[in-house]
Amino acid sequence: MRRWFIFGVILALTLPLFTPGVHVGTAHAYTGTAWTAEYFSNPFLSGPPIHVRLDSQIAFDWGGDSPVPAIVPPDNFSVRWTGGQQFSAGTYTFYATVDDGVRVFVDDIPVIDAWYNQPRTTHTGQITLTEGSHWVRVEYYDAGDQAVIFVRWLPANALTAPGGWAAEYYNNTNLQAPQAGGRLEEVIDYNWGSGSPIPGTINTDNFSARWWGFPEMEGGTYTFIAGADDGVRVYVDDALVIDAWSPSPYQEYRGTITVNPGIHTVRVEYFEIGDQARITVYWIREGAGIPSTGTVGASTVTATVAARALNVRTGPGITWPIMTRVYEFETYTVIGRNAAGTWYQISGPGFTGWVSGRYIRFNGDPSGLPITDGSGGGTGTPSGVLLAQSNASLRIRRGPGTNHSRIAALQRGETATVIGRTADSTWLQIRRDDGLVGWVSAAYVTLIGDVPLASIPVTG
Repeated sequence: MRRWFIFGVILALTLPLFTPGVHVGTAHAYTGTAWTAEYFSNPFLSGPPIHVRLDSQIAFDWGGDSPVPAIVPPDNFSVRWTGGQQFSAGTYTFYATVDDGVRVFVDDIPVIDAWYNQPRTTHTGQITLTEGSHWVRVEYYDAGDQAVIFVRWLPANALTAPGGWAAEYYNNTNLQAPQAGGRLEEVIDYNWGSGSPIPGTINTDNFSARWWGFPEMEGGTYTFIAGADDGVRVYVDDALVIDAWSPSPYQEYRGTITVNPGIHTVRVEYFEIGDQARITVYWIREGAGIPSTGTVGASTVTATVAARALNVRTGPGITWPIMTRVYEFETYTVIGRNAAGTWYQISGPGFTGWVSGRYIRFNGDPSGLPITDGSGGGTGTPSGVLLAQSNASLRIRRGPGTNHSRIAALQRGETATVIGRTADSTWLQIRRDDGLVGWVSAAYVTLIGDVPLASIPVTG
């Protein structure tokens, strides 16, 4: 009797997953990058902003607190986010979850207009876009009590597991028992940053997860898309569709599989080893109206710039001279790498030079590229420059001290140029190769170069 009772409970929980005729679920795959955020001390976006910063995504649940303590009030404030975002050609659904008002524009065309007081509510809107960069503007206000805003978008006919995913979490990077946490989740679309998937239960670093979904598919060929920082694998009925099981900055991977009509088992595996944690998974049925984005030949590797502006240097390291700059969303052919796989040689109109692998996204496998630096992967000898090399995954802050907000990270082993310091030299002002300037604690870096720290100007 007990066995039948357990079976009945499992059946009740899984019935929603197998509802006939349900093929499209909600997947929130894209949150944009590099948003310029302007914060106002009133709910009308009026007057000059009292605080401006760069937000990596629009995903905030401030509750009853201020978005910028001691600067922006906790109630009756407003925010405007703007940024050029890259799209493939097609129709997109935008999602905005807010408490209170929100407006979303693409190229000044209104997509969502919900400019009124409301409890936490999700609004949607659709727009058809051409290939390329489009200017997205999000406007928000909070009238009091709770302050919430999440904005994301995805192809209008993206698919995921209707009914949700059974999630398993482990406090190690190899899915090794015992399981440390689990829950039912609506979608696989998370950007935990440097946080934990389940605070107090799952590690902030060095964890792994497995999701199980049981979608009903119409049959045919499907393209699966998985974006991850760090590793991800996707299986359909135990067939490996995506295999990217190695540490990596956020990249998107694709794989295709042909299936018969019916219910299928989709298994997603993920691990995070340090610094940023992010995962998103969905799929598209070929012939369902999604325009082709093109493919790259197996022997060609290209790199898309993932920083607003990226220095191209004459050699593989930040001590080599800058020869030109490339810009976000531009794509170049990759023709070589250093032995460490941290710097890549790209070819563009009128130049061939080196860029840091941290700030590019690959289309193709870069591991088979020839080693073209001629020295086994060195980063150059510092001369007249003082470098700070991170000894850990290190937070870059807006000012010199832990009371200043985090704006980015310096990964273990990554170097940046020291351009300033505090009077006691406990905090260093650094400039990354993508031009970002911030502060790091001197306790967690190794100084490299022939320049004495005392000669660096005091800037904070």
